[in-house]
Amino acid sequence: MKRNLDLLREILLVVEEYEPARVSMLQSISPRDFSGTEGQNFHHINMLVDARYIKLAGEPTLAGDYAVHGMTMTGHDFLDAIKEQSVWDHTKKRVGEVGSWTLDIVLAVAKEEVKRRLGLALNGA
Repeated sequence: MKRNLDLLREILLVVEEYEPARVSMLQSISPRDFSGTEGQNFHHINMLVDARYIKLAGEPTLAGDYAVHGMTMTGHDFLDAIKEQSVWDHTKKRVGEVGSWTLDIVLAVAKEEVKRRLGLALNGA
């Protein structure tokens, strides 16, 4: 199964919005909640866990839902770099020109664009 950058971003945006009413309460995430197929969503949720971008509590329920602890600092850093739609569009375009990518490369391209917009880009970069 191929990774889908938009689906990864979609999941992170949803998890970021989770705010448990109490520290002891967890919210759930379901592979049925996102734009991909249930199998694609399940796979992408697990990829985000493997990459240590989100934290889950235990194994999925029989219905396939997960209890979510939330995002890690790494997940927040990645999402913050790609959250702005125009930065995201620019990042996908640049990465798409090459045709291959890793999450580290996506993050580097997004950070480069954010720095450029802030006037922090190095001359000639």
